[in-house]
Amino acid sequence: MKKENGKKQLSYMMIITFITQFLAIYKSTITAANFGAGTELDAYNFSNNLATFLLTFVSTGITTVVIPAYIKKTDNKAINTFITVIFSVVTSLMAFMYLFRMPLVHLLTNREEQFYGFVNEYFLLTIFIQLIPSFLGVTTAYFQCENKYNLPKIILLISNIVVVAILVSLKTFTINTYLWILLLGAVIQFVFDVLLAVRSGFRFKPQFDIKNKEFQNVFAVFIPTVFSSGLYKVQSLIDSLLTSNIGTGQLTILTYSNTIVGMVNNLLINNLCVYAYPKIVKAPEKQEQDVLWKYIVYFHGIICLLIVGFFAAGREFIGLLYEHGKFTPEAADAVFVCMCIYIFGQQNNIIRDLLYRFFYGHGDTKSTFKNSFMASVVNIVVSIILVIPLGVYGIVLGTVIAGIYSLLSILLKFKKSFEFKFNKAFVCSELFKNEVALVVTVLAIFVIKRVASIEAYIIGLLLYGAISVVVFLFVLLITRSTLIKSVIKSD
Repeated sequence: MKKENGKKQLSYMMIITFITQFLAIYKSTITAANFGAGTELDAYNFSNNLATFLLTFVSTGITTVVIPAYIKKTDNKAINTFITVIFSVVTSLMAFMYLFRMPLVHLLTNREEQFYGFVNEYFLLTIFIQLIPSFLGVTTAYFQCENKYNLPKIILLISNIVVVAILVSLKTFTINTYLWILLLGAVIQFVFDVLLAVRSGFRFKPQFDIKNKEFQNVFAVFIPTVFSSGLYKVQSLIDSLLTSNIGTGQLTILTYSNTIVGMVNNLLINNLCVYAYPKIVKAPEKQEQDVLWKYIVYFHGIICLLIVGFFAAGREFIGLLYEHGKFTPEAADAVFVCMCIYIFGQQNNIIRDLLYRFFYGHGDTKSTFKNSFMASVVNIVVSIILVIPLGVYGIVLGTVIAGIYSLLSILLKFKKSFEFKFNKAFVCSELFKNEVALVVTVLAIFVIKRVASIEAYIIGLLLYGAISVVVFLFVLLITRSTLIKSVIKSD
């Protein structure tokens, strides 16, 4: 019964995240229609990027560290001190950034005076919009430990519905009005999240017991995750700088590709890892590797299904999403090629991210930090090498190659730290079946699309997508995949 409830929670999580992502896209469509791509919107995006750059360094690490602390019943004083110290430092850094915002903006950009004026006007509101929800990383971790994965997602969904409803009702608005509406959404999310967390038993009292040994242990685990999370932002920044120098429109193509990858990560990979992480941490020592690799097999199969679906109907999806106005079919083709490369690499990333969770559960964030650091170095070097002959595709391919390196490297660290204490023949066999289903389905779709070309994007999206799912599941069925057996049993 618990297993069935867990699957229902995961299904609900996917649905809620999908609706939330849809609202986020719709919100960006509304703002684009109102503001276009002028100086004012550039200033807002610049302010937003500065605020999120700092918060990214801590947001991922908080849940990563707090979840094991709650599960393992770490001393409340240690947890409270950790939360107090982290957010005191973050708030202080945000205040420092605000006070010296103009020298910082002039240092990082060379723009017209109007741009600097807009940044000066919007920066404070932007900081609050990003800072307020960042505190909810703690309550999100608490909800996950209480098996209430979807509660914070439902609250975020409600907040987004309120924001979008107001924007639609206004029709036209200034960016200043837009920021106040976003701030209202952030406050709604914060208030409801905290109230429901307290009602569920969450308690917090500011403390500064920095001599507490358990706090020092938790903080020592947290520090590597800070740098590991920050590496991705630095890497993304370098990718953007490289792409901006290779031709007009190339950075836009990369940005749209990253937007879709972000949707995939939020909808699937992050949700799957959120669902599995507490279960891996809670598993008995003798069973923890079996639990880990069971989820790796299942989730790898899900990502393979996503890959074949995108290869089959991704061009139609991108056409419906972006191919309007000045966004040409050639640009949509480029986004599709980038996405095919990106999506293919996600099957490696889901395995790596689950392995990372296993290290986190054992309090080892140093190994994952070192692994992420070296992967980022590989990414930057390979991207620099490939960007000249391949352009934007070289940037994307560099990311995928770095992902493969990252997976292989963390596997070696896993073997060295924990040894392989699972049924290797079974796991390799099941992963191979997933790959066979992926290759067969992609080849079948390629042949079908060559024979029957469908011009209408909506019809193609539905038909090719349905065919890819049927073929993929059929191949898993005839290969007697554990994944398909699990689906049949759950019915």
